[in-house]
Amino acid sequence: EKIQSFVNGEMPEDKFKHFRLTRGIYGQRQIGVQMFRIKLPAGRVSPKQFVRIAEIADEYGSANLHVTTRQDIQLHYVKVTDAPVIWAKLGDVDVNSREACGNTVRNITASATAGVDKNEVFDVSSYAYEAYRFLLRNPICQDMGRKIKLAYSSSEEDTAFTFLHDFGFIPRIVDGERGFKVVIGGGLGAQAILAQTAFEFLHEDQMMPFLEAGLRVFDRYGERTRRNKARMKYLIKDIGAEKFLELVEEERKTLKTKSFKVDRNAIVSGEAPAQVEAPQVVIDNEQDYQDWLKTNVFEQKQEGFFGVYLKITNGDVKTPEAYRIAAMVEKYASDDMRCTMNQGMLIKFVRPEYLPYVYSELKDMGFARPGFDSIADVTTCPGTDTCNLGVTNSMTLAKILED
Repeated sequence: EKIQSFVNGEMPEDKFKHFRLTRGIYGQRQIGVQMFRIKLPAGRVSPKQFVRIAEIADEYGSANLHVTTRQDIQLHYVKVTDAPVIWAKLGDVDVNSREACGNTVRNITASATAGVDKNEVFDVSSYAYEAYRFLLRNPICQDMGRKIKLAYSSSEEDTAFTFLHDFGFIPRIVDGERGFKVVIGGGLGAQAILAQTAFEFLHEDQMMPFLEAGLRVFDRYGERTRRNKARMKYLIKDIGAEKFLELVEEERKTLKTKSFKVDRNAIVSGEAPAQVEAPQVVIDNEQDYQDWLKTNVFEQKQEGFFGVYLKITNGDVKTPEAYRIAAMVEKYASDDMRCTMNQGMLIKFVRPEYLPYVYSELKDMGFARPGFDSIADVTTCPGTDTCNLGVTNSMTLAKILED
């Protein structure tokens, strides 16, 4: 009804903008079409969901899936009038775009290797997912002064870059109890600020009450007039981290939820597929294969299994390749795929005897170039290709730099 009201000219653009942004619809440079952002907590996507997203891209978009640094998938050239049917099709496979844009809590990210990382203290996937469920459609974060970003890292190596987030959580165990080192107030932008430590250890049952209270404080005291100063990092810079935490403690007294027990099994981070025989392939260039093994493959903490990274130029996966990836993963890997923060993908629980076949398939699709997460793996926003705010042709520049 609201979309039709806007199309009919009855609802002004500024009012409709708030409505569409909180539902994942972002204005595109080209007139009459939108970018549609799909929210994937912890970057987690199954082959079934990946296929559905590809089908939507074929029918309503540009037949391309764009993986982002927040572990989302974006579709481009979507008509706003098609949004309701897209939401319904996504809902059928337990995916949504709610609060993927706008002044809300954006997609909650986590280390892509969560659950298989040899160095992890415990698997943070369920904590990220439970936070997503708790905050989705929560009245406390629907119309804040600016967006909020959360991240969960697997270990002290901080592969989720919590120091660049409004709220960051790094797992720790103290006296046999699970909890997190918590950092607050980080961010990039024109003025980059590193997050400060709020707690060296916060018990896992206190994670959600702290988050709720922190968001309430930001909503109440954050800047609302000057958009360029409305991020949480500026509030903390202005009043100080100590004062911010004092306000949070006061706010916690008013919460109905004093403690929140996270379901540690909300996400099971992948299971080994049934053992089958992979097709025999001939490796035409052994050096390339060895380079790929060295830079794009790692041993999981689960003995006898490997994680395989897909190095995806510009984060773009055309729909024919998306279907091929899903079919390969269904047979030879765990159905718990992850989008990575450098616009790639991770497939898990690959048996060693499958690696030559997986390499051959990925190479044929263009996703087996060595150097994942190296200087030869350039991250880029869409830039002037589709973005209203873009000032450089960053997609083409990234390709040139990678070469």
